[in-house]
Amino acid sequence: MQGLMYRLAELDADSAGLVRVIDYFDTLVRHGADIASLLRASATLADCVVGIETSGKFGSRDTRRYDPRGQWSPWPQRTRTSAKEIVIGDVVAGRVWIERLGDRVPLDEMLVDRMALTAASILQPRRPLTDAEHSRNLLLPMDEFAVLTACTALRIDPSTCVRVVVTKSGADPRLSVFADATPGRATGVEIDGDSLRLILDPGPSRPISSDGNTARLTYAGISLASKASEAYLVIGTARFARDQASKCTPVVNADDLGALVLLAPGPKVDHVRVKDMTNAVGLQTSETGVQLLATLRAYLRCGTLRATADSMHLHHSSVAHRLTKLSDHFGFGVDALENRARATAMIMLLESA
Repeated sequence: MQGLMYRLAELDADSAGLVRVIDYFDTLVRHGADIASLLRASATLADCVVGIETSGKFGSRDTRRYDPRGQWSPWPQRTRTSAKEIVIGDVVAGRVWIERLGDRVPLDEMLVDRMALTAASILQPRRPLTDAEHSRNLLLPMDEFAVLTACTALRIDPSTCVRVVVTKSGADPRLSVFADATPGRATGVEIDGDSLRLILDPGPSRPISSDGNTARLTYAGISLASKASEAYLVIGTARFARDQASKCTPVVNADDLGALVLLAPGPKVDHVRVKDMTNAVGLQTSETGVQLLATLRAYLRCGTLRATADSMHLHHSSVAHRLTKLSDHFGFGVDALENRARATAMIMLLESA
C-alpha cells in the first residue's frame, strides 16, 4: 500500500499536505516520543527507509535506520535522497535522511525538515516543569495526555472533585477555605488577565466565602464542581460568576446562578453539571412535576399570581402553593424577584433541550 506521503502529495503538495505533515510531527512531540518512535512514525509516513545519525561522546557516531514495517532496517544503506542536519542551539548534533527508491515525492523536503526539528526537540536536554507550569497545563491543556501528565506531576487524582476560583490578576481573594483547600501541589496561575486557582470542592456543608474585610475586598468567582481532569471545562463558569460579584456579594458561586451559567460564553457546559437542570429534568418524569413546571412557565410569562391564575383558570392560592412546592424542590425561591432570571434561564434551556 502506498504511504501517506504519496496520498498527501496527490491531494495538495503546497498547502494541505504541508499542514498535515507539520501536525503529524507536532503530535509526536506533544506525546513525548523518543527517537525510536520518531523513526518508526517517519518511515510509516514516508513509506520508505529513514535514518538518523547522532554525535556521541568522544566523537563517536550512532546510526540507526527504520523501514516502513517498523523494523530496524538491515544494511547496506541505500542512497540518501533527502537529508537534513539536526541543530541544537548552534551545534550540529547529527542528521536525518530518507532513502527512497524511485522518484522523490514533493513533500520529501518537508518530511526531513520536520524530522530534524523533532529530533532536535527530543535530543535537547529538558528541565523539569515547575508546579506552576503543570498547573497551567492542567487548566489550559493541549490534549488528554497533557492533563494526565499534569495531574501526575501535581499529585492530584484525576477524579478528585475540585472547583476553579477566578479573580483579577494580582488580586488576593482571601477565601476562607484557601488555607487547606489546594489539591496536591497545584498553584495559582495567571491566564488572560485573570488569576486562576484550583481548590478542593468543600461540599455543601462548608460554603466558600470571603473573610469579610472590605478594605481588601476582591471579587471572586467559583466554578461548578468538576473532576480535576475536566477542570478546564468549567473555567468559564468561574469567570461568569466573578462577573456577577458586587460589594454586597464579593464571592459568587456558580451553583447559586443555576442555569444562568449555561448561557455564559465559552465552551459548552453539560447540563448535568447544573443542579437546577437535573432537578427540572427529574420533574418532567411525573404528571405532577410537568404541571408544576407549566405553572412556573406561566408565572414567568404573566408576572403576577393573579395574572397567572387567570391564564390557567386556577385560584391564585393554588398558583402560590405550586410555586412554593417548586421553591422547596429547587432550593431557591422561584417567584422571588432576584431569582427571576435564574428561573427563566432554567425554563428556556429545558424547552430547548
